Amino acid sequence: MAKTRVILTGADGLIGSHVLAQLLSSSSVSVRAVVGSREAAAVLQQRYQQGIAASFDVSLLPGQDLSVPGVFDGVLCGTAEPFTAVVHTLVSSSSDRADCLARFINLEIDIILSLLGSVQETARSVTRVVIVTSLTPFARWLVGPDNGRGSARLLDGQASATTTDTTYVLATSQASDNIVYDSVTGWVRKSGGRFAITYVTVPEVYGPTIFPLETSTDLSVANRRIWDICSNEPPERTEMSPYGVDHFLDVRDLATSTIRALFVPQAANKRFVISAGIMPPGSKIAEYIVGQFPRLAGRIRIDGIPHRHNQLDDPTLDSFDMYLLASILGITYLRSPEVTILDTTRQILDLQQRKTWKNVIES
Repeated sequence: MAKTRVILTGADGLIGSHVLAQLLSSSSVSVRAVVGSREAAAVLQQRYQQGIAASFDVSLLPGQDLSVPGVFDGVLCGTAEPFTAVVHTLVSSSSDRADCLARFINLEIDIILSLLGSVQETARSVTRVVIVTSLTPFARWLVGPDNGRGSARLLDGQASATTTDTTYVLATSQASDNIVYDSVTGWVRKSGGRFAITYVTVPEVYGPTIFPLETSTDLSVANRRIWDICSNEPPERTEMSPYGVDHFLDVRDLATSTIRALFVPQAANKRFVISAGIMPPGSKIAEYIVGQFPRLAGRIRIDGIPHRHNQLDDPTLDSFDMYLLASILGITYLRSPEVTILDTTRQILDLQQRKTWKNVIES
């Protein structure tokens, strides 16, 4: 039986690596993993190539302007077995080139439309494209410490996460992602796309990596918050989510949702906005970690900073529909914050212990 041939962009990222692992767990799927550096390509080849060479290959898409039409053509070619599906999880760095939010949104749109245009012209056997987007890039643009914009800050204008207007950040990030989605559907109407598109939107993504952490630089920004809590960093750095998006989703649930969005026929041309709820403030995370790992009681501070509002009063995600998630994708359970925190903390503590033993041995 012919394998389903899938192209996966961003395969070396937190989200992409989980999607890749689930795809490769099926004997009926073969994957081309698209990454942005030779180092990332070498790591993936080392981890997966042995034993599954017929089901897996890596393609390099170096750091360049991904919004240029045709930039994705190369990764869609060069194989005797035609591709039938594309999963796009690539997180761009286009915020570095955007001096206003409208320009940033347009750059994000251009990247996705560049991919869709390449699929339309180059990979004519593709029948399904799954686009995974996060609110985090928009939130990062709004409140990143190096952006100099300050539009998402409260009146005191300080740079700490505790002063972030989370209601504004969430609403603006959702509105930005809605514009991207509307542009995708507009492209379909205008171009007469030959393939179905499934659009998945998520808030902040937490959760353990597929493989053991090698260094703390392997951590995503969200997971680094848990690292900082375990490292007893000041509460100003850990009390609130990195960019003010308190809603979260476990990366493992996102990967499962993405796989089902790819293969479930009824998911074609649908949009799924997925959230597992609110990630607690840093002081509550610290209390939970100490409760699960009592040996950390003297190491982790649990005295947080006063909240300006009740987390339970945070606005919900627009378009979030658990019924749609359950009825189409068959997903009725999403990991709770506690499960995600526990599994991520275990991985972080394992790395910290290995670093400690290494220092002892070297000394």
